[in-house]
Amino acid sequence: MRLVKIAVASVSVRVGDYRGNTQNLRHVIALAREQKAHLLVTPELAISGYSLEDRVFWPNVCHYSWECLESLRDATEGIAVFVGLPVRIDDRLYNAAALLYNGAIRGLILKKNLPTYSIFYEGRHWSSWERGVTDCNGVPAGNLVFELPFGRVSAEICEDLFSAESPARERVQAGAEIICNLSASPFSPLKNETRKQLVTVAASKLNVVYAYANLLGCDSSRLVFDGGNIIATPDGIIAEGPLLSRNYFTIQCAVADLDQVRRHRLENSTWRQVTQPDDAAAEVDAIRLSCGGTWTPAPIREYAKHLPPSFYISTGSAETVSKEHKALDELFDALVLGLRDYFEKVGVFRKFLVALSGGRDSALCLLMAVEAAKSLQGGAAASTWQEHIESVYLPNSRHSSSATLDAAQSLAQELNVPFRILKIDEEVVVAEKLAAELMGGREHIAPLALQNLQARVRGAIMLNWANSVGGLVLVTSNLSEAAV
Repeated sequence: MRLVKIAVASVSVRVGDYRGNTQNLRHVIALAREQKAHLLVTPELAISGYSLEDRVFWPNVCHYSWECLESLRDATEGIAVFVGLPVRIDDRLYNAAALLYNGAIRGLILKKNLPTYSIFYEGRHWSSWERGVTDCNGVPAGNLVFELPFGRVSAEICEDLFSAESPARERVQAGAEIICNLSASPFSPLKNETRKQLVTVAASKLNVVYAYANLLGCDSSRLVFDGGNIIATPDGIIAEGPLLSRNYFTIQCAVADLDQVRRHRLENSTWRQVTQPDDAAAEVDAIRLSCGGTWTPAPIREYAKHLPPSFYISTGSAETVSKEHKALDELFDALVLGLRDYFEKVGVFRKFLVALSGGRDSALCLLMAVEAAKSLQGGAAASTWQEHIESVYLPNSRHSSSATLDAAQSLAQELNVPFRILKIDEEVVVAEKLAAELMGGREHIAPLALQNLQARVRGAIMLNWANSVGGLVLVTSNLSEAAV
């Protein structure tokens, strides 16, 4: 038996915070070593952050990222670690997965499939690597398979898993037994179910161990990443990470038997036929790495913990939560995680500010703000979270009822949130007077403008408050309102 302990880590990063991100990676590597993992997979572009956008064209981005990669070498004695970063080769930019092992950078695998649809614009920034191997800063880069003491390992990056033209196939043809995926896959409701299916199918179809590591949290941009690490063998998933964790990183370990993978391949005639070496596989370099010591297999008792259940034995009752409710729960958790991370990583906010109307929309905003405030500093601020949130009710006597006041006040009291009341009657009268003067009479003001006028007044008050106290104002609106 070749029992290999594999670790996958989700890490919360901040775009452009090279040293901070590298320090987090160093901490995760140390945890994996403590758990005696042989191989660790970290997310896509974890050194620089994923949402670089046009900043990736700045000359120092690749330079700083490479310096940080070099600084991690001393943390990799006895463990192989995949780390994501941007690199420049011959005036082209590539999204790379670097393998560090025993104190050295051993090579770079470059991303092939670049999503340029929906929220993705990778084709604008990155070049696609098709075939072959080149040099980058003195190390091989391109299509590589690394021969480690415990087996042959390769990688692909995020979209490579989702594409019909996955480079994993040619790397398996070249001998890879473990495929690692460094991913920055943003959250959408129930998307993790799709990822699990893709990873499971890839592991089964290619007869490999597949280790998937995803980014976590908001990287100070517009995207929220949900984690959800996965390790799968041809027999099924053997480890999963939590979705939308409010910790700054998560790490999962599992033990796989690479001899079992080899037996699967020997027994599967279809696999032997479809993985016959072809021209693409011929351009994948298998690099033998000196181990620098002996390899100690993982304990068999740890392997037994991760064996998939028997087909004939029930593992419990069927899921009772409907997909609709599960999707809504995931969406709420994603919004809370995104709020918390944006609040912290932008680095200028001190309070969440919510204007309560007595309705459902503002109630949901307050509930999310409370959950985000409680998870600040990784939950360390749980006893002082009320210092980071305030709410206000801004009534206009002509339109606001006692019922909405009671609803807003009761909600704030129930959630134990500081609450105040500030009447806006005079401000609304002044705004109406100015609008009438501008339009040549009140009768010329459009009904829709009158309806929205008090909302505009409230918005101005909230923004002035935010400017004064370092606040992040939370509101609900449609896209046309958000545009102005």
